[in-house]
Parts: sequence; C-alpha cells; structure tokens
Amino acid sequence: MNKSTKKPSLIRGVIILAFSFPFLFAGPAFYFWIGAPALRQGDWGWTAFIVICMFVGAGLIIRGIVAILDSFFHD
Repeated sequence: MNKSTKKPSLIRGVIILAFSFPFLFAGPAFYFWIGAPALRQGDWGWTAFIVICMFVGAGLIIRGIVAILDSFFHD
C-alpha cells in the first residue's frame, strides 16, 4: 500500500508555521522591552498589541498543524 500526501496542503502548512514563529518568539521579547515598561507608565496600547500578536501566532500554528495533518490524513 502506497501512502501519499497532498503536497500543496503540506507546503501551505509548513509556510504558515514558518510565518507563525516570528510572532511567538518576538512577542515575549517585545513585551519585556516595550510592553511592560509602557504598562507601568499606564500606556496599555503596546501591551495589548503585543498580546494580540502572540495570539495571532498561536492561531497560525494551529492552522499550520491542521493543514499538515490534512495533507497526511486525506481521503
């Protein structure tokens, strides 16, 4: 039995994962450098923006994993 994958879906999933990692790695760094000092001064705008970016990164990871799994377990 020959197992096959849907290559476009696999490539799309890998690309989505590649775009998600900067959001996840830069998010905590920017929170430490920009968000936390701004929050101490009462400016919560940067903190909210950085937290939203981290959630976007997490959502992209979920979409990438779903696309990769779809390429492996298709009908």
